[in-house]
Amino acid sequence: MAPHAQLPSGVPMDAAFWPQDLSDSSPLALHLSPGGSSTTQDSGNSSTPPAQTPKSDHGPNGPGALQSQQDKAAQAARTSVPVACVPCRSRHLKCDGGVRCSRCRTDGVDCTYIKSRRGWKGKRKPKAGENGASLPGSGHENGTLLQGTLNTTLTTTNLQLPSPEYQYSQELALANQLSSPINHLNSAGAVTPATQLNLNGTQRTNQFGALGQPTAIGSFYHYFYNAHPFCLPQARLLALFKERQAPLLEYAVQYIGSSYLPSHPTEMYKEALNRTINSHAYPKDAYSVQALMLFSIGLHANNDVPRSAQIFGIAQALCVELGLNRIDFAVIHGNNDRVLEESWRRTWWSMYTVNGMLAAVNPGVQFRLKDIATDVPLPCEDHEYFSGQIPYPLTIQEYDDSAFAPEEIVFSSFTYLIDAIRILGKVFEVARLDSAFEYHAVDVVDSYLVNWRLHLPASKLEIVSNDGVIDEVLFQAHMVNAGSTIMLHRPRSNLGFGRVDNVNVCVQPGQVLLPTQTREIHTAKCLTSAENISSLIKLPGPLIYHTPFFTCVVVMASVVHLSYWSFLVPDGADDIVKQSIRLDVGTLQTYSGTWAIANVVLGQVRGVAHTLFNSKKAMSIHLWSNIAQDDIIRGVIEEGGSEPLDTYSQLIAPMLKS
Repeated sequence: MAPHAQLPSGVPMDAAFWPQDLSDSSPLALHLSPGGSSTTQDSGNSSTPPAQTPKSDHGPNGPGALQSQQDKAAQAARTSVPVACVPCRSRHLKCDGGVRCSRCRTDGVDCTYIKSRRGWKGKRKPKAGENGASLPGSGHENGTLLQGTLNTTLTTTNLQLPSPEYQYSQELALANQLSSPINHLNSAGAVTPATQLNLNGTQRTNQFGALGQPTAIGSFYHYFYNAHPFCLPQARLLALFKERQAPLLEYAVQYIGSSYLPSHPTEMYKEALNRTINSHAYPKDAYSVQALMLFSIGLHANNDVPRSAQIFGIAQALCVELGLNRIDFAVIHGNNDRVLEESWRRTWWSMYTVNGMLAAVNPGVQFRLKDIATDVPLPCEDHEYFSGQIPYPLTIQEYDDSAFAPEEIVFSSFTYLIDAIRILGKVFEVARLDSAFEYHAVDVVDSYLVNWRLHLPASKLEIVSNDGVIDEVLFQAHMVNAGSTIMLHRPRSNLGFGRVDNVNVCVQPGQVLLPTQTREIHTAKCLTSAENISSLIKLPGPLIYHTPFFTCVVVMASVVHLSYWSFLVPDGADDIVKQSIRLDVGTLQTYSGTWAIANVVLGQVRGVAHTLFNSKKAMSIHLWSNIAQDDIIRGVIEEGGSEPLDTYSQLIAPMLKS
């Protein structure tokens, strides 16, 4: 059976997409298999190789039958099993080669096989006209279709993907088949066997609650989507992908989703995105804006900061060119579909909010979208969007006037995030003012930050619902407000020293500025915001569900905590702030398993701890002997000694957009 015959019937594929043998004997097929198993439906769906012994020339009841059976038994005793199952092979144990070997039956584990490649000479070249082989003169002989072949080592330098005119790579389709979470269908429409069964015979669900092996798209919606819910809901987007209407977006969704799954080839999706973008072989539509935005977020989280800025710049230009900032875009391109119209509104406002967050942590991104005039209505609540019950949208002007309304009006969580980003833009503007105007501007922006918190409805003060579910968009709104407060007040507080010009990741350099109030007030505001960030960390549920931008906000809080502990906290009264430092470090360590940028900023925090502790003032307050040998902070300080100074020196200076 040809390899592409096993794809779902809803996924159209051309034979040219399969230039090499991706059977279960191929290491590439084994690597790309979602579950890491290479079993296929070949050989009558058997999980073991076919019999290797030749048929006897004697009849079943002939005179040589007994001798033949004895010879076979002797031969079986002398030779080893052709293929050992995966569990036995991984444990270097002897396997009896049964359909389910005796050891696996005893241990109660799945028994799967991988064909041995010893003595394999490569796939037999088909004759002309056989099994779809190219006929002479067809222009496909001499391996011209092999130009899109992936190197089986899957290294970045050797990665070869199909040429840009191909919308989809066969390897990506194999890595994440775009079927519904029910059973996969082969080309004949027959249901393939379930990958895993429960003891009662029912199909086993994966960690996302769906049947079958976990997919990158399922991972995207499980881990990432609630924090950035601007794409269509899952069922709608899967239907869009099956129709091949958003090629770049499909790559981007799989790139983000695969970042949460160690078994999935994230670098391959990244390479596919880069090739498609560089060749301009993608439609210039709003789906591509969504894809570019997702790709930029993922690149930043994976510590490709300069490329993230480049990609977001492309997304910005395309967004304005298409007119997503205009109210009529959603109406014209919504096809009288209220969910699609809402998705386009969310795309514009997500571009706006992501632009603000990237501008705060990525030196190559400027907050340009804040200067673009827009009349796009505000997004609705997430549960309304997901259910399709979308109300008539409100406007940003109605939000601004709501403070003077006779009755309290509750807006969506997305709206409060948008307003928090607007105030963050004002924090950026303060840094550009000269000293003559700065005094008043700081107080005005501080009033915006305080009023944002004071005017939150009671339902938006609580980020966690009664059933323990976190509103991830509202989480970001509180995160942005706390981070903006630190960025505004820390340069005017007692929590920084020196002036540096180096730029690295997550924070922007700045200078110590003259205070508009006493430095103690600015210091207290910074500490309060840092504790608010600690409160966000301590919310119930795994940290991995929060936006990747949270890593950089945790860095801001950790530097405030470290500065306070090193310079201001009295002797013997540092237990609380030390717990906050441990919380910050533990959070970054948790994120480092998923996002590469967390490893970088964790090293920076260690360097800051090392420098601050070893400063003269710090040594006079805290004696090294007072820190326990197994204390996390002691380990952070010691490890920080190996960090180069230029990688974290800007953290010691105040964080403010220059």
